[in-house]
Amino acid sequence: MTKALVLSGGGPVGIAWQTGLAAGLRRKGVDLSAADLVVGTSAGSAVGAQIALGRDMESALARYEDALRGADGPSAAATASTRAAAPGAAPSGAGGPSGGAMAKLMELMAKAAVSDAAPEAARAEIGRFALEAETGPEERFVEAFRYLAGETWPTQYRATAVDALSGEFMVWDGTRGEALDRAVASSCAVPGVFPPITINGRRYIDGGMRSGTNTDLAEGHQRVLVISLMTAGRVPAGDPRMERYRARAEAEAAVVEKAGGEIRVVGPDDEAAKVMGINLMDPSVSPAAARAGSLQGEALASELADWWS
Repeated sequence: MTKALVLSGGGPVGIAWQTGLAAGLRRKGVDLSAADLVVGTSAGSAVGAQIALGRDMESALARYEDALRGADGPSAAATASTRAAAPGAAPSGAGGPSGGAMAKLMELMAKAAVSDAAPEAARAEIGRFALEAETGPEERFVEAFRYLAGETWPTQYRATAVDALSGEFMVWDGTRGEALDRAVASSCAVPGVFPPITINGRRYIDGGMRSGTNTDLAEGHQRVLVISLMTAGRVPAGDPRMERYRARAEAEAAVVEKAGGEIRVVGPDDEAAKVMGINLMDPSVSPAAARAGSLQGEALASELADWWS
């Protein structure tokens, strides 16, 4: 039996929740690093790389717990979580989520959701926005992923990105000479918020511009565990982005299922959803999200143990 792990986008808050979930599951005997394939998109690329490398997710969780214990308020929590364990949150000097940038990105994504244009053309429009946006220095953003610098690419790991100029979907697998830290940075490069990342002379943006999960990359695997922040409650009812996501998710699942795969999707439980709220780009929430994820992972382990083993 072959197993695939798929981790969705979700900003620094999503990184924290996924980290906690992985640690909580492992604590109760469910080891996500046993996956034959790990696919990471945006936030999921940062967590997926660590899982694929066999990193101790308990240690990453401990840094979030330290932030919770030591924080005197939201500002302290944000500083601690960004410094210790939240790649994908804006490093100092690299820009950060502004209301205007996020509003424009949401507008472009909503437009793409109903557009009759080719997907590459719609993504290229988002890419132009990313290239023209005033964000911090590219290398400063890459520095946020220094914990991956110099690591040998894990053979089972894939990170997703989109070419900012052409809109072409890219799946990084280490075969093009791409460094792991730069590939993950490109997958996390939210358009308008963080700078596109240069790899082999091209610039790349967040892989979530193609799909929040890119589950179809797990085609051919028998058990596919999807850990996703992309749930219905995160987008207002009637929003075209939600309809686009639902249709995309169903199409991707159909690819996996047609090849004989069985999918299980894990999203935030009620408590985790309450803690995280809607703004997944707010790093001050990350420590509490990590704790909620760990508790959810512990509770979920018995349900997944036999299926995943």
